[in-house]
Amino acid sequence: MLTNLGYTIDKQSERIALPLPMSAVYNKPHFVSQFISLHRDSTQPTLVTQLLTTTLPNVSAEYWILYDDNNRPVACAGANTVMSDNSVGYVGLFEARNEKAGTIVLKAATEWLRREGVRQILGPVNLTTWLQYRLRVDTDEAPSMSFEPRHPEFYQACFAQAGFVKAADYYSTFFHIDSIIDGYTNYTRGETLDSIHLGIQFWNTLDFASSLSPERHPDLTPQDDVAKRIYDLSIELFRGKELFDDGFSRQNHRQIVLNDMISRHQVDNASLLDLSSFIVDPQNGEDVGYMACWVEDHDTLVLKTVGFVPRVRKSKVFALALVETMKRARDVWGCTKVACALMNENSAAISERVGGKSVRHVYRLYIHRPVPPVVHSEQSQKHQEAQAAETPTLPEASLKSTKCSSNSSTAHPASPSPSPLNTGSLQKRQQDMRLQMYWNQQRQKALALRSRGHAMARL
Repeated sequence: MLTNLGYTIDKQSERIALPLPMSAVYNKPHFVSQFISLHRDSTQPTLVTQLLTTTLPNVSAEYWILYDDNNRPVACAGANTVMSDNSVGYVGLFEARNEKAGTIVLKAATEWLRREGVRQILGPVNLTTWLQYRLRVDTDEAPSMSFEPRHPEFYQACFAQAGFVKAADYYSTFFHIDSIIDGYTNYTRGETLDSIHLGIQFWNTLDFASSLSPERHPDLTPQDDVAKRIYDLSIELFRGKELFDDGFSRQNHRQIVLNDMISRHQVDNASLLDLSSFIVDPQNGEDVGYMACWVEDHDTLVLKTVGFVPRVRKSKVFALALVETMKRARDVWGCTKVACALMNENSAAISERVGGKSVRHVYRLYIHRPVPPVVHSEQSQKHQEAQAAETPTLPEASLKSTKCSSNSSTAHPASPSPSPLNTGSLQKRQQDMRLQMYWNQQRQKALALRSRGHAMARL
């Protein structure tokens, strides 16, 4: 793992800057500690710990830390293949002190995924789209929500320089609660959930706490198992949709997603249980939808997830459930604002047609398509080996010294020195380096010719 992966050479100092893969010299707790020292409130430290201690099926993953000359962490990133499709990879858990350091770790991550055979890379995604992903790209300081990412502006340049282009933008919209209630009330024209033969069941009437650890509560009824009902509905609502990881297990969902939701100090857990609900067909007791929402900052209703099964979507169930929940938030919890979180462009536009002018937060998902490794003919390989034998190479000893020098990764001479490796290994190393540099150049040329619309169409 300490070969040419992700290396760069500073032309002024002629010193190598090498982000170290975690599996080479680190363990996961160490990576977590370095991430926490770098993170900018974009991910809760407790959530990162849970992420890295949880086993995700059918996933290969690696993590990098970059240090400066004073042995201080200046950037970190993680990369993993996707559970349901190993030809797709994610880059996430990304934090950086500056643009140069951030670009270096992102390039290391994308190169590792390329070598793993990945053909499409999305980022930033923290291991799975069930968790936090996307980059915050607007500059509005307020309002804000506890779970939304917060990133410095130079992160956009890091992704661009690492070969990423925009895949899609997502939005959160903020309204005055009375304006959006009036808009949806006018749309529903006097209809109610009862009139379309559906009912609402709030979570505070169920045993939410026991559902988080059902193995300790054998008497838990299917109706009271809130966690299972949320998971099953999520699978039904989102399976088959782009970016949805349906390999994420029910246990992963309970231990990470729901526990993270209730552990945020900004979230009023009493409001979470009082306002979140299932929409139920009373004739057969079937769940046809759910809403996950809560109060933050004493006056803002956050609508995090709202979803309904296809057979009821043509009714006005969405508007009716929203009106009932927002009135409850205003009258019982004193909310004056509503945040409709993480929507696509179409949903954001609909909410603004109903609720009027809003404040928008914008989150961007990036895509990168690495050039696959090329298998050369035997004649071509012999020619490159002959060239490699005549060209100086980075010494293995220089790279290995990274592992033994207080974890510092930015002060290693690039000049040749005696190496214990045999000639064949050195030639192979040089060949890999030359191929990597060639395909990096080709990738940059291809990206320069590819239009933004073309990238969106291929996603």
